[in-house]
Amino acid sequence: MPSIPGELFDRPDLTQKIARDAAAGRPLLLYGTGDGADKTAAWLGSLGVSPAGVFVSPEHARGQTFRGFPVLTVDEALSRWDDPLVLLCFASSRPDVIDGIEALARRVELLIPDLPVAGETLFDLAFAKAHRDEIEAAYALLSDERSREVYSSLLAYKLSGELPPLLASAERDYDPFALLPTERFKFALDGGAYDGDTARALLDRAPGLREIVCVEPDERNYRRLLAYRDREDRAAITPLRYALSDAPGAASLFASGNRNSTLFRCSHEARRETVDCRTVDELLDGRAVDFIKLDVECSEAAALRGAEKTLSRCRPSLLVSAYHRSEDLFALPLLLARLCPGSRLYLRRRRSLPAWDVDLICVPEL
Repeated sequence: MPSIPGELFDRPDLTQKIARDAAAGRPLLLYGTGDGADKTAAWLGSLGVSPAGVFVSPEHARGQTFRGFPVLTVDEALSRWDDPLVLLCFASSRPDVIDGIEALARRVELLIPDLPVAGETLFDLAFAKAHRDEIEAAYALLSDERSREVYSSLLAYKLSGELPPLLASAERDYDPFALLPTERFKFALDGGAYDGDTARALLDRAPGLREIVCVEPDERNYRRLLAYRDREDRAAITPLRYALSDAPGAASLFASGNRNSTLFRCSHEARRETVDCRTVDELLDGRAVDFIKLDVECSEAAALRGAEKTLSRCRPSLLVSAYHRSEDLFALPLLLARLCPGSRLYLRRRRSLPAWDVDLICVPEL
């Protein structure tokens, strides 16, 4: 049985390093402002650590302040403090931004905390040791060597906050459909459909698709789906405004009008809406489905539990986001192994910072 390198669990983690460096008087700088920096500052406060300053890229420095700190440019910050430890506090998938961060990491020690999108539990060494058996079991379920490399690299990154293993976990030319039997797809369900971007890409790869049910809870995104439906002529697009879960009901949605609307966290740009929850089993009502995508902003496990009958009956291929919660990396593979026995599991990731855009791909044995 494949096993994770044991040394991953034997080195100091990011939390320990920050506490040690802060105690030694090393200045700690936040790179970025906004929600990510707020969340990072709150986490540092829980460790009893305070940043020494804040900086942003030159084009974003406008003489503003953040949490009482003047917001400096990169060069201003690095000229003011010798040998700082820099924490990246924003996300990006833009190649030019990632290239710039790599260049900065050659000038100064830069770490990227893996703060969870949902929940308060950090994937630190204590968490990893408490869940080591589950982590090992999920690793052993993966079906190819690249998936195991991605998994190990993500573990190394989550524990250390270091950039090299984070970049090693990602694909430069990522194709989420490359491992899927798209030529067999006739009917699909897209959970967390946003504006139809996945549906459009899927139709490029699956010419036999006849219908895609697109489930999206955010009102503004749902309106975009309606417009997409009206102009798409390759297949029938059926937009439904629901949140997917494991039981019918209602929930509060923190809606942002983008990909990040969620049932679990609020940002400065989000507004609270009430949305109806449905299960996949209820929505499909016995229909045969070939493919299910779930990128439902922290509710992937609940949505899978709400699809149990469908998964058993139809054995569809799945593409499931596995990065919103600290436990997703091991809990979702274990859940899929139970719900879809005999299927092949793969792990792939689009190039982005921090460890977002992690896809768990489930392909049934035919």
